[in-house]
Amino acid sequence: MDFYLKYDGPLKSNASAKDTHYIREYLHPQIKRLWDTEQFRFCQSELLNPLGALSVLKEIDGFTFAPLVFQVLKLICQLDITILWPEEQGVISAHGGDIDNRLKTLFDALQCTDTNQIQPIKERFADKHPFFCLLEDDKLITSVNVKTHTLLRSEKKTDVSVLIHVIIEPVPFMMGTIGLSG
Repeated sequence: MDFYLKYDGPLKSNASAKDTHYIREYLHPQIKRLWDTEQFRFCQSELLNPLGALSVLKEIDGFTFAPLVFQVLKLICQLDITILWPEEQGVISAHGGDIDNRLKTLFDALQCTDTNQIQPIKERFADKHPFFCLLEDDKLITSVNVKTHTLLRSEKKTDVSVLIHVIIEPVPFMMGTIGLSG
């Protein structure tokens, strides 16, 4: 299975828990919509059931997350990322930091938050039950390809536009996840 996620806004290299969660919140409705597609309707009642044998729901400090790529399902993902930023091509961004730390921020935003980082953002979960995110843990990313280019239109020097092509594969094949293989 593959799909695209899109993010527009700041992508800091030294992001705080609030900065990272802002990106997670931006992606939440896209991933929530994905759960309503035909590929997930057949298994939604089992995967989003806290009592289901294959439940993907994960409670962290009283909040429920629903990651799409979850270890219990033996799923992994590959990411092809295109980052457009308001710098000329070949210039490491002067606004927002270097690419490796920005990618760390993005990977942190794609996964469930950890217990240590949930305290400063607790109030931002109030209306999201469960909170949809891509990954249970970023260790489930098996491959990353990154391209950067110039963003020709930007309101702020710190803003980027990120297109994430997500490819999810079950490894090894399980009867419960065979429908997700494409």
